[in-house]
Amino acid sequence: MPDQDEPLEILVVDDRQDNLDDMQELLEAIEQPVHCVDSGPKALEYLAQGEVALVLLDVQMPRMDGFEVARRMRNGPHTRLTPIIFISGMAQTDEILSKGYGAGAMDFIAKPVQPAMLLHKVRALLEHERHRRDLLRLTRQLERERAFNASILDNTAEGILVVGDEGRIRFANPAITRMLGCQAGELIGSALLDWVEGGDAEEWQTSSFYLHWQRREDLRLHDANLRTRDARPVPVALSCSPLPDSEHGMVLLALDMSVVRDLHHQLESLAITDALTGLLNRRGFLQELQAAISRHQRTGQKAALLYLDLDGFKRINDTLGHERGDQVLRQVSVQLKGCLRPYDRLARIGGDEFTVILDSLGSSAEAAAVAQKLVQQVSDQAGEGDLSGLGVSIGIACLPTDGDTVEDLLRAADMAMYAAKRGGRRQYRFHQAES
Repeated sequence: MPDQDEPLEILVVDDRQDNLDDMQELLEAIEQPVHCVDSGPKALEYLAQGEVALVLLDVQMPRMDGFEVARRMRNGPHTRLTPIIFISGMAQTDEILSKGYGAGAMDFIAKPVQPAMLLHKVRALLEHERHRRDLLRLTRQLERERAFNASILDNTAEGILVVGDEGRIRFANPAITRMLGCQAGELIGSALLDWVEGGDAEEWQTSSFYLHWQRREDLRLHDANLRTRDARPVPVALSCSPLPDSEHGMVLLALDMSVVRDLHHQLESLAITDALTGLLNRRGFLQELQAAISRHQRTGQKAALLYLDLDGFKRINDTLGHERGDQVLRQVSVQLKGCLRPYDRLARIGGDEFTVILDSLGSSAEAAAVAQKLVQQVSDQAGEGDLSGLGVSIGIACLPTDGDTVEDLLRAADMAMYAAKRGGRRQYRFHQAES
């Protein structure tokens, strides 16, 4: 892992030397090291040798195209989180975009490249990558410190219990009392399983603690939970070792993993969050849509998918610039979220496209009411001036009427959205099955 101030390297992959030269010159403004290669295999070979913060990847290349390079990166342990921007002269059809995002791309940029847009996105992703590395560095540092502490049983930073062969606690150090929110007197003489999440449902003689003690074996539980006096779970790593035979018991070391798990949750959150708006990104949206489908399969609960595309956004981007365009996307995100229930899921899946998953619906009329509210909200906020042409067209697909898979629902909602655009924009349409 590089130091915090170490430069973040950019890898450019293109089979044409003139494109590589142009990108090398353009990226000088970023003031970060740039390495160029002219094929997919060379890119993978270079990525295997060191840390690369961002890959700018051409799609159409001989021998191995950009999609295959991206897929292999996502399958590699050291490159699965490396940001990828596809740079291609191919028409950005729904099929191409779906294939690219499915392969692991975070964005598409069309050739010829617009320098301002490219530099803006590169800076944003490099900043995102720096934050991710900082979190990883903190996690590794914390894990090293915890491992050192765990090797010293009398270190008061860790919780220590001595438990007799009958399953009752004989000794508790101050750290474990703080962890469990109680006094030592409450622990001494009590049953160990009363303080282990789910343990009170077991018999001591059939528990893992007792069985390992009988076999004179150590027990390691890396993903366990203790339970405080007020029944709050505390994530811990537990290590239980038998004492000498004459002691008729075992020593249990409890390592508080709250910070580590919080850091892991932050890393997971970054992977499914849109850096510009803070909403779910495409990956996070697909996870939520699959979850909604699974809930329906278990409970029969109805849901709807709304596919939103901004009307007039291209004019704003082209005439006012991408910085203003980004401001509009953030503003619209806030407006849309304000129209939804707390448990509805709003995502930005790319460009000026948004999706909403509506759960717990009684009828399609409820989905229509939400869609109308969203259309009206964006139109009202656009008003006059530089945003006067802004609106939103919405396609609605219902679960299970219009499909019961992610692909079917997305396709149905997308078709309905285009029907809304053909119908005059600033409106919504339900998916109509082809006869």
